[in-house]
Amino acid sequence: MKFAIQYLSFFVIQNDGSSDQEHARRYKHYQTLDHAGYEGSEIKSFLDAEFTRIAKRKADVHAESENAPTKIGRFVVEPGHDPDSNPNYNLFQRLRTAADKQQFQYAADDMVRIYMNTSAVRGGAFIVALGKLNELFDDPFVFVLKCDFESKIARVSDERSLISRVEMAISARNIKSIQYPHMPEEGMLEPFELKIHQASHARYFEDFLKYVSYEKSKPEIVTDQVLSLVQQYIETKWQGGKEGENNDPAFLAAAAAYESANPETSGESLEEAGAHAEAEAGEAEGEAERDEGLRKLTGEPESGAEPYGHPGRILEESQYEAWAASDKRKLQEKWTHEDVMEATSRIVELQPELELRFKLDGISVKARMADYGNSLHIARFNGRYVVLLEGDAFQFEKGLSPVELLYPDELKDVLERIGKTDRGASYEV
Repeated sequence: MKFAIQYLSFFVIQNDGSSDQEHARRYKHYQTLDHAGYEGSEIKSFLDAEFTRIAKRKADVHAESENAPTKIGRFVVEPGHDPDSNPNYNLFQRLRTAADKQQFQYAADDMVRIYMNTSAVRGGAFIVALGKLNELFDDPFVFVLKCDFESKIARVSDERSLISRVEMAISARNIKSIQYPHMPEEGMLEPFELKIHQASHARYFEDFLKYVSYEKSKPEIVTDQVLSLVQQYIETKWQGGKEGENNDPAFLAAAAAYESANPETSGESLEEAGAHAEAEAGEAEGEAERDEGLRKLTGEPESGAEPYGHPGRILEESQYEAWAASDKRKLQEKWTHEDVMEATSRIVELQPELELRFKLDGISVKARMADYGNSLHIARFNGRYVVLLEGDAFQFEKGLSPVELLYPDELKDVLERIGKTDRGASYEV
């Protein structure tokens, strides 16, 4: 995969760190090369392999991790509008259709000006290139590269001074790049997508194109799905659930207190309790007493209060929020096995290969989400957590161990052995 470079503009950005941004950030256009000029330049040997490497990098629309170095961006277009309503898209088209070296330089200059408005601009070389992949396409690709300067670089000079300092040395490491259009496979183009690569954790390089959006990563999508399921669970629980009942401990305690104060309603459903209260009171007072009885029984707030302001619900929602915001989380012990199976099945349906990772004390477990309830089980035994893995065959790697010689006991014998072992309790997943 070799690109024939048609035009290349080379800029140098200088940032002296001054608090006055207008004077701290400067850039200078060094040269714009056409095809012949590029072929005869020293920069060709530096960049030819880089263009190929950029094109061959694989990336998914939904990245595997939140900090994936390579992402796919899409031009933001309002519904009912054409792509040429997007200024970033228009700029790439100007670069792509430049009729001569001068037009290309003007468009490249506009690109570097946009970049100079980014909040975290660093000094270095800014390169904009147009290259064709002649064996596959007639239309060219646009490449935008940002190469940082390497500090404290020295080279051997002569026998007297031995070394001399290089003022500006371009670092080939961690080159940030944009390729437009995105080529998911050889011979296939996505005209409304670009591919961006930045190896560092700083996200500023993707920020300078304000009208390009990036889809959520797979972990972010799963997090959103889980939080959506949690919200559905809370809504169902605090609105009566599938059986028309609320099994929350706080609710059950309130119901028990009401029944204790009104023994004649014991064992009745909510509707029966309300009907009983209405029958005993007169027609004039029955409705108010029924509503009050139902309010106490269901734990609903008084008339005029917030409909979702029940203290039990507020407490539970805050607990879920704290759990979701934590980096290291323990087993919450809130949902039944059936609840978890239903939730995981809905997530796995969309992402069959989704990973499940956790630690039990210092032991790491890596599986698929689809394995839960099938070949991976979590249980309690003697006040401790137990993870059960089932399968047809073991595979050991990296060195021999005596465990490989084991003839396994039956599970009931292992559980009996665990039950006889005196260990401390309270372990986190």
